[in-house]
Amino acid sequence: MTSRLLCLLLCFATAATPSLRAEGSASIASTPRNTAEDPWLVTLSALLTERYQTTGTLVLGWNRPRPASAPLDADLDLLDAPTELAPQLLLGVEATDAAGVRTRHTLVLRAELWRDGATLRLPSAVGSPLLHEDLEIRRYDALRERDALVLDETSELDFARAVPVGRLLTRRDVVRRPLVRRGQPIDVVASDGALTVSLRAIALHDAARGDPVRVRNPDSRREFTAQVTGVSVAAIRF
Repeated sequence: MTSRLLCLLLCFATAATPSLRAEGSASIASTPRNTAEDPWLVTLSALLTERYQTTGTLVLGWNRPRPASAPLDADLDLLDAPTELAPQLLLGVEATDAAGVRTRHTLVLRAELWRDGATLRLPSAVGSPLLHEDLEIRRYDALRERDALVLDETSELDFARAVPVGRLLTRRDVVRRPLVRRGQPIDVVASDGALTVSLRAIALHDAARGDPVRVRNPDSRREFTAQVTGVSVAAIRF
């Protein structure tokens, strides 16, 4: 047994001998929205999506007409762009035509970034769990509704406040669900390679999955920090 695990056993020593062993919902689908057919807008949408690493469907439109001198089939290079996407964009581009002639242009565009959000089929109550089967999909523009809640199949969330039917869910509507509760006995699993030690401890505060949690051995009264990995389970890895 390694010295680190021996130290851990001393911290959590109990009357009982710890056991040693060798380690051996509905998804939210995306509904793409068609991009404008203007070749410049199609190209710029691809360039901006790559630049900002966006998720969702980026749709562009002209706030100021495309320069009349700009060839429709030109190759485009993005020279200047804002630090982040916004509903209105001022871009600097270089266009190269079929003859290799290069021209620079300043473009003024409007932008929408469409993603899948969610509304409720039934009103929520404070403290109730957010369940995917209770959700309706709603498309929203993430550049204008920046607080919208992004969901995935692994979301473990409870409602922080009552939410009516039909309103787009936001990050302020929910809190991460504690999987460990203050004062609750939990299993703490310490591992070093293939060697694992299972201990019993008391959680000193609430914590969600992935959060650190301070725990106390009920016999020795010694405390240690572990990481929540599941319901009433935490882990320590060396």
